[in-house]
Amino acid sequence: MTQTELRMTDHELLALLSMTPTESAAVTRDLLRLDQHADNQLLHNAGLTTLMARGLAEPQGEKIVPVEKGAVVGSVLSQAQEWLEISLTTPTSNHVLFAVGSNVGAILLSINHFGLHEVQPIESGPAMLVLGLHLCNEYLTGAAEGLPATAAIRRIRLGQETVVVGLTAVENGDWLLGGGADSGPAEEALPAAEAMAKFKAALEA
Repeated sequence: MTQTELRMTDHELLALLSMTPTESAAVTRDLLRLDQHADNQLLHNAGLTTLMARGLAEPQGEKIVPVEKGAVVGSVLSQAQEWLEISLTTPTSNHVLFAVGSNVGAILLSINHFGLHEVQPIESGPAMLVLGLHLCNEYLTGAAEGLPATAAIRRIRLGQETVVVGLTAVENGDWLLGGGADSGPAEEALPAAEAMAKFKAALEA
């Protein structure tokens, strides 16, 4: 897959994940909120059809298998070992991105309310968390959508405990660690640089 963005729908991702039913694929499916549609044969068939129509999958004997960029995305999703769910919110806006990393590469997925995912390749390994932290820092520092603004990361790693940490920038310039949804009560107000350092440390724990 090149640096060119790829767009995939929910039903295409659902079909792609079903082609290699690994533990990693199941985690990815649940993270993308697709688990509720896992048994929906109509959506599954629609995903297979559009994947083939777009050249992202093709028949091989009795099976349909991913090819080209579809094969790259499918390999990452089915072999993933780490996931980041990045939530960027204000009282009037909400953005969610997912970073998925494996030993064969990593991708970043951002979704919109139409159920369309923007998919692009990113660096795997430690660089994935670095990217997540950068996106959070840019969102909170820029405050383009107003304050208070919250950036929260849920980090999932195979065989390890899930970590959820939130950081909220408020109008007086303070940042509150632990202010994200599902990340526990906010701690004391901190300067931005100190709060960001503790945010990073909590996610690396």
